[in-house]
Amino acid sequence: MNAKPQRILLISGLLATAGGAALYVSRKPRYDGIKFKKSILIDSPASELYDFWHDFENLPGITDLLESVEVLDVTRSRWTVNAPGDIPVHWEAELTKDVRNEMIAWRSIEGSMIETAGYVKFEPAPGDRGTLVRVAMEYRLPAGKVGAVMMSLFGKRPGAHVEEMLRRFKQLMETGEVSVAS
Repeated sequence: MNAKPQRILLISGLLATAGGAALYVSRKPRYDGIKFKKSILIDSPASELYDFWHDFENLPGITDLLESVEVLDVTRSRWTVNAPGDIPVHWEAELTKDVRNEMIAWRSIEGSMIETAGYVKFEPAPGDRGTLVRVAMEYRLPAGKVGAVMMSLFGKRPGAHVEEMLRRFKQLMETGEVSVAS
């Protein structure tokens, strides 16, 4: 074999190895917060579901966790939840992606008390059976995993509120009302 092709192979191999090492070093550290994904099939068009969800001030009406959402401008909003002991916790979020009738993605603004990011997707359901709504979220509470354990002791298991929110969203969009157990 000629020395020139061997040198090119050697240099290519070194560059590939260095590139792999650079990729490995530059990877974002593993997220140590709480992550979950939930989905539900809703017999309504994606456009109606998107419009309801995109008006963030509607969301406290379908969940007990959110006290309020205040839209600040086109991309930012202020969220308030009641933590255990009815202590209000606020944070600001910004839209990171907004594709009409398809997807809304967000993240909390740097320095927020609660670090959160996520998305809601509206996808055509198989067999023309409405819309598949997918929610993915990750968040880090002020007290980290200890805070999550404390919240679960107060009946606020991570993900349970989103499951309930999606169930109520389905009821509202399909029937026009939400039934709430007394």
